[in-house]
Amino acid sequence: MSANTFPAQIEPFKWAEQGFTWSGTLPLSRLGRISREAVGSIDNQLINIDCKLSMDAYHRVVWLDGSVEASVPMECQRCLDTVEIPLALDFHLALIDDESLIERLDEDADFIVLGESEATTKGSFDAPATADLLALIEDELLLLVPLSPKHESCVHKHQPAEEEIVEEKRDNPFDVLAALKGKLN
Repeated sequence: MSANTFPAQIEPFKWAEQGFTWSGTLPLSRLGRISREAVGSIDNQLINIDCKLSMDAYHRVVWLDGSVEASVPMECQRCLDTVEIPLALDFHLALIDDESLIERLDEDADFIVLGESEATTKGSFDAPATADLLALIEDELLLLVPLSPKHESCVHKHQPAEEEIVEEKRDNPFDVLAALKGKLN
């Protein structure tokens, strides 16, 4: 495999034994679910990925470690203009093929049971589990995408600007009582 080719499918256990690593950039358009959230052109948007596979001492748990950075143009829910949402993540995922191994993981460890998600496939009984590496990474990034993207501070287009807001001067209802109190004394 060339240094720039990102693998479509991997065999996690086999590749971890071989010490698989990958570092490079991909077009944001390769992340289909995140791309659907983007507005405008994403032709020049890139994602930076560094990842590696390793295996634990018992050869039953594969660890996917790495980092990913991307910037996604999204629609601000306040002003409806484009806002660049930075997505940056360091991940440490356990890839296991047997649920009984979950007990061996740390209580707060993130894990994926191969064969249970749409990101993995398992052929016949003898065929090794394969995983869609990019889908696994995209799953982790999707957790960072805000439900309501917005600028840190912006003016809502459908709200009048502060100088356009005219406050009505209202009479204080207690002024009438104060005037009565003054007449009684």
